[in-house]
Amino acid sequence: MQNPHVLIVEDCPAQQLYAGQLLKQLNIQHISYASDGELALELLKKQQTDVMLIDLEMPQMNGVELLRSTVRQQLCQAVIITSAKDSLLLNSVATMAEADGLQVLGVLAKPLNKEQLSVCLSRRIATVWPAAFERKTPFFEQNLLQEAIRGQHFSLCYQPIVDMNSGQIIAVEALARWCQPELGIIRPDVFIATAEQWGLINELTLVLLDQALRRLQQWQDVGLVVPLSFNLSPLSLSDAAFVQGLHHKVRQFGIKPELICFEVTETQSFTHVSAAIEALANLRLAGFGIAIDDYGTGFANIQQLSRIPATRLKLDRSLTYGVSERPQQRLVLENTIQLAHKLGLSLIAEGIEKLADALVIKRFGINLVQGYLCYKPLTANDCTAVLCKSSDQQAVS
Repeated sequence: MQNPHVLIVEDCPAQQLYAGQLLKQLNIQHISYASDGELALELLKKQQTDVMLIDLEMPQMNGVELLRSTVRQQLCQAVIITSAKDSLLLNSVATMAEADGLQVLGVLAKPLNKEQLSVCLSRRIATVWPAAFERKTPFFEQNLLQEAIRGQHFSLCYQPIVDMNSGQIIAVEALARWCQPELGIIRPDVFIATAEQWGLINELTLVLLDQALRRLQQWQDVGLVVPLSFNLSPLSLSDAAFVQGLHHKVRQFGIKPELICFEVTETQSFTHVSAAIEALANLRLAGFGIAIDDYGTGFANIQQLSRIPATRLKLDRSLTYGVSERPQQRLVLENTIQLAHKLGLSLIAEGIEKLADALVIKRFGINLVQGYLCYKPLTANDCTAVLCKSSDQQAVS
């Protein structure tokens, strides 16, 4: 970001001055200062701030409280966290901030140095406040969603899953999109939750699966055999007729079940555990793969490993992002990987954006990754072009 406005929140005048001098050496021209969290909030409300450099230990309102207040009031998006406290505390606070949607550019122990600050500031990217800050699911009229489903207003994009050893694409994940004329682009988590609320999730799922299978069929026609990951709502798993319909639809398109991996995340909606496990077991017996998605989040946890008949574990971004910089996170990730390997599960690391994280993950024994470091979600046509190129390169090698 060109000429960012940085707010230094630090109660020690000497540390405040020192941080300011380092930023000036990095040609940061717009710098403000606050000696505690309350003063920082006042400044944030009066001026646009791109990055906050926050000390955790402050009077009146400490850095942790300031971070939460900043999120609630949507006053700044990017932070650099500093403290003389232990690294476990710093990394825990960083995890909290990221879970709230803030962009944590770095976690720095004192004393600061210019090189570290420069690296942190270089990570700053321009973003808009994600709608995830609106924690309540927007309410859509049932008819609006019904018309969109029946009018085929939803589309799929595809994000490749890559083997780091060979660089080859080994599968793609289908991701749903909805561009609504009046409301604009609606996030998948919102329209999926709304479809669940209105009891339309099965109908929407079949429409999207139809698109995905049609695309797989087109790829097969040109010699591209590509395994596909497809998300299922936990609510759908309690409907035996729906699950049977999945089998029927895949057979209709002449697609081998072994090419489909259904991804499921255990959530609060996962209420009929026995019926869900029966459905997943039947899918396994029919030849489909089953993946536990978003592993490492609040609901997707170790309990799932003992009761879901999965073949694959997808490690959530909360476990993988920034792992190269956080020793405690590395330990958790390493133990999770070891457990998954002992259970015979294949692993995919999601949300991989940085090469340093990818190298740590590879060292721990995971070769399959998904994320912006390799590919962003692609339109069907762009994905076809990428798959053709990957296939050609594999044939040459």
